[in-house]
Amino acid sequence: MTSFSADERQLLDESLQNFLSEKYGFERWQQRSGPSGDQYGSNEWRQFADLGWLGVAIPEEFGGTGGGLTELAIVMAAAGRHMVLEGLLGTVVLGAGAIELAGTQAQKGDLLPKIAAGELRLAFCHSEQDAGYARDYVTTIARPVDGGYALEGRKAFTLGAQAADLLVVSARVGAADGPVGLFLVPRETDGVSLNIAPALDARLGAEVRLSARVPGSTLLGRADVDRTASIDHLIDRAAIAVCAEACGAMAEATQNTIEYLKVREQFGQPLAKFQVLQHRLVDMSLACEEARAIVHAALEALDVGAASAQRTVWQAKVQTAQSARFVGTQSLQLHGGIGMTDELKAGHLYKRLCVCEAMFGDADWYLKKLSQTLPEHIRARTQDDRMKPPEVA
Repeated sequence: MTSFSADERQLLDESLQNFLSEKYGFERWQQRSGPSGDQYGSNEWRQFADLGWLGVAIPEEFGGTGGGLTELAIVMAAAGRHMVLEGLLGTVVLGAGAIELAGTQAQKGDLLPKIAAGELRLAFCHSEQDAGYARDYVTTIARPVDGGYALEGRKAFTLGAQAADLLVVSARVGAADGPVGLFLVPRETDGVSLNIAPALDARLGAEVRLSARVPGSTLLGRADVDRTASIDHLIDRAAIAVCAEACGAMAEATQNTIEYLKVREQFGQPLAKFQVLQHRLVDMSLACEEARAIVHAALEALDVGAASAQRTVWQAKVQTAQSARFVGTQSLQLHGGIGMTDELKAGHLYKRLCVCEAMFGDADWYLKKLSQTLPEHIRARTQDDRMKPPEVA
């Protein structure tokens, strides 16, 4: 992995903001976000590739620029700020990450350059209907047959699945208690059916049903290796990428609210001149900075492989979820009822933040996971404190 300098990261951010501000404005987003719109714009995706964004975290030997998660987070933050519809998360975070972690050298050499060049789009189909946020719950089965596999199962709603070239599908190899493998299944395979629907924020995705036969080459790596730990690591990467996306959306929601209060008048003067509203804008900005700071710490921990990386990611998910909820609701309140109309950006940013907040686990789920990592004596003391009756004055 090549470490980008601060100047190179600044240039990456500037290129993202300049391009998306010019080519991906809100009016353009409105045209493409409806059910009949081109949500996975081929022209946009090709430009993303030409600008080097799709390969920013792919090793140089496979056609990328060799950056780390910090560089990938810069891309995701810009995607959140401009509400990018294309499946960056499924392709460059989860899809490319799955190939890099589990694929053979030949699979990496074949697939990663295609991702960097914009020739291959992926969706990570792992979550199942009854799993909740559990990462190790897999009931889809891949039974060996005639040199390939018979895949049987059902995957929950996955963003971008409706437009992916390959679905990265988790399945237990051989039997219900077999090791978990990852399969690259072409979306057009016979026996693969998609139930396409929009998410809350208007991005499209699909529930995937599998009753298909696939060749043995679709398996990433070896059949006898359990990929549960790799999936756990992938979801941590995705969770922090979504946190970065939320940071971008929060920053835009705050700036959007500031601009609205400058032009909306009450009692003969702009709302931005009222001190109580200025204080609320400051609170929104502080919430953005709190989330950004811990996301940055988590990215650094993941990039260097720190022992505390997973715990820091979980803490970042909690803080980002809380900040996103606060910033989103404050933005709507300051806009008033008009904020939730389709004509204004505020309501769409709020919906994007809601989706980011829930993806890969909400704040309550991560708080519970964090509590389980505390030493036993601290957990016992915390439980005792909860059981104490409230003091009466």
